[in-house]
Amino acid sequence: MEAVRLTIADCSLLAARYHEHGNSHRRMTQALVDAGATTTAERLLTLRQLERRFDIDLGLLCHWFERRGAADSHPVERAVISYLTTVHANEQGSEVWILLDRLRELRDLLDESRLVGEPES
Repeated sequence: MEAVRLTIADCSLLAARYHEHGNSHRRMTQALVDAGATTTAERLLTLRQLERRFDIDLGLLCHWFERRGAADSHPVERAVISYLTTVHANEQGSEVWILLDRLRELRDLLDESRLVGEPES
């Protein structure tokens, strides 16, 4: 199993990028630098590098993760995020694991490049 492991704080940071900055790494980094939070801006850069390395949108996934218990979240939304993430406790606290194999399976399922009349490979 391949997973990206995020602290709860990292997940909250990425969800804030999604909510408050339209998921824009540049806008949030600039806001953090302007506020003097350079350590957090550096952490955001590290997380952005993870996104590029694995070709995933951690901001969206963390947004979904934070919404998983919201009263207005759709049951399908909750099922998808439960399928893609797990929470693991360790000595330092809890971590959110993004399960990359499952994310790839979902992407394959949603692949719209195949036409209806084409056979599956």
